[in-house]
Amino acid sequence: MEKYIVKEGDTLLSIARAFYVRPIDLILENKLEDVYELSPGMELIIPVDMPLGFTSYTVKKGDSLYAISKSLGNITPTQLAEVNGLEINEYIYPGQRLIVPKPGVKVYITKEGDTIRTVAEEIGTDDKSLIVYNPNIYLLPEQLIAYELPKN
Repeated sequence: MEKYIVKEGDTLLSIARAFYVRPIDLILENKLEDVYELSPGMELIIPVDMPLGFTSYTVKKGDSLYAISKSLGNITPTQLAEVNGLEINEYIYPGQRLIVPKPGVKVYITKEGDTIRTVAEEIGTDDKSLIVYNPNIYLLPEQLIAYELPKN
């Protein structure tokens, strides 16, 4: 579990997206009766559940998407931004939590017109393996798809 202090402009959906949790999980975990009750300074408990194949990274002073991706070695700055719903030049701040793929995990962000087959080909796997690793593929634009590459 992780705690989060609501900031001005936060919504249940924006918080859920930032922590990769479902809005309903935030509602249940915090026993929210009115989802529009959020107010700055309110403390929420975040049920942390990383997507399969991912871990988190807490931004330190002086970090940039470029520096983080370079130190990790398995993701580009652009992919790191996309995975976290950020623009490539967006400011990241100390204490911010980013999700990052574990070593050996390949990521793909879906776009309009993608199919299971085209995504599988892009990642370098087959349709069945892709579905097993990503059981909730909707193929909506900007969905995060991951696949753990076989170890040689």
